[in-house]
Amino acid sequence: MNNYSIINSNKNLKSELEHLFVFTVSGGLYAINIKFILEVINFQEIEIPANTPLGIIGIFNYNGVMTNVIDICALLGINSGKFSVNDKFVIIVCKDNCFALRADNIIDIYNLDNQNIQQLPFDVQNSFIKEVYKYENSIFNIINVEALNESLANNKQKNSINYSLLLPKDEQELEILKLRKEDISKKNIFNFPIEHESENQFLLFTLDSHNYFIELKYIKEFICSKQVNITKLPYTDEFVKGIINSRGDFLIVIDLNMFLNNENNDIKPSSKLIITEGKNFNIALLVDDVKYIKNLKNIEKNNIYTGHSKYIISEFTENGELYNIINYDKIINDERIYIDIG
Repeated sequence: MNNYSIINSNKNLKSELEHLFVFTVSGGLYAINIKFILEVINFQEIEIPANTPLGIIGIFNYNGVMTNVIDICALLGINSGKFSVNDKFVIIVCKDNCFALRADNIIDIYNLDNQNIQQLPFDVQNSFIKEVYKYENSIFNIINVEALNESLANNKQKNSINYSLLLPKDEQELEILKLRKEDISKKNIFNFPIEHESENQFLLFTLDSHNYFIELKYIKEFICSKQVNITKLPYTDEFVKGIINSRGDFLIVIDLNMFLNNENNDIKPSSKLIITEGKNFNIALLVDDVKYIKNLKNIEKNNIYTGHSKYIISEFTENGELYNIINYDKIINDERIYIDIG
């Protein structure tokens, strides 16, 4: 197999359950049932938020959808080593989640013979690898994708690895990543409906040290505020920071902290603009920082909100911290944000 960037439709395979996709990470051989793999792309520019859970390197913009990048080495207690622009992202879909697994190199796709699968003869610390596959003189560790997906939803252990030290930093490598980012934004990569890819998926961001979630289906992308020029508008509400030109579209920038809490939000080095999509128009939400993507269970989303803001739809606590889920429909339909900029 020479080209691994083609979307996997499984149409040319006898049975998707009879193939293993094999790759290397930090010198080890790993395999994934090919039914979980959407495609494989080159290493992309990664945004590394603060305080990510164990095993999450960061997030990257995958055709307008913020997607977690997973470090399987961290979850297995193995040294990751430095990353390279020659690394790959294996794009995985499991249930309602889409995420990327970093790999050093792609080996091949092998027919699966169940007789060659062996259970590990000892208890493992985690459930990510419980089986190995013997092929000629090689042994592949089979990654349990369902367990990996479950860990993303429920992992509460904080990450202790400084991934910023592992990212490519050479000037030539940074230019390669920049070109790849521009290229991937032009491609229609996903081949499954938005309802499937973003159901129960939420993006965590912060405002003045408070935690908020917004449903992923409303988000087009996010950008660093320092990368764009915000033009101020006269005679507008205080929460309107101005307008930006994003990919040829003029978008209103809403200071979300001022909008929700009537508190001014100064632009910081970590500030981000979350570009959201409404039925009639898009807006940019100014927030302090973007953290990570999380699958929220129904029990969390259905917790009753006892406050007085119509823009908060639910709240819940986890590890002693309070999280609010914003009601995006209420925000986008607020008549105060309708401004004629024509």
